[in-house]
Amino acid sequence: VVDGIITSDTTAHVVNLSYSGGFFLDDKTPRASGARVAISDNQGNRFELYETETGKYSTADTVAGKVGVEYTLHIELDGQLYQASSLMPRVPEIDSLSYRWDNYMQSYRILLYGQEPSGKGDHYMWHLYKNAKKVTQKINQLMVVEDEFLDGNYIGGFEVDYWDMEFNFQPGDTVCVAMHSISPVAFEFIAGVFQEHNSGQAAMRPPSNIPSNVSNQALGLFHASAVTSKTIIIE
Repeated sequence: VVDGIITSDTTAHVVNLSYSGGFFLDDKTPRASGARVAISDNQGNRFELYETETGKYSTADTVAGKVGVEYTLHIELDGQLYQASSLMPRVPEIDSLSYRWDNYMQSYRILLYGQEPSGKGDHYMWHLYKNAKKVTQKINQLMVVEDEFLDGNYIGGFEVDYWDMEFNFQPGDTVCVAMHSISPVAFEFIAGVFQEHNSGQAAMRPPSNIPSNVSNQALGLFHASAVTSKTIIIE
């Protein structure tokens, strides 16, 4: 099972590898150690990843992806080869952030402003940080959208904190919003996780795995994402 991303940030980019577990497994699934992992691009560059923790593989912290470049993940593990490719999409700049008080949540809600570029087919995802700590720790806490109905429009006060997530933003908190562009494949994968997570009891859940973009019958997702961010202090 692959969980990997390369972004436009200059940082160590991480690929997590694990083995699938039983449907009713409550414990952590086994990590996949000892793999050879690399990311290459269509401009002739290749970045080796090294196992920093069991099943966690990282590039050097000087690596940064570029918009319009296609990246391919290469994995050699247990005598098998696995690959996944992703083109890094464009991402618009965030003009500004604001906030409003939500009596029901007893928390401030974070609002985003910015111009969405013309041309349909863009998809976005947001990560939130509270006082430098990421609060969107799980995939079902992410807000993801496609530009089908907002193409080319100005985004005026879009609430990027998912409505039922208790992030608890209070006066004095510093909130950073990181806006990611994601591929249509990544959007469909995350939407599939939402469906799997929110489909009720086990007997009612979809009887198949979420579609993957990794070859050789592997599961999971590798994708490229451009990132822009903005920070606000709640006063």
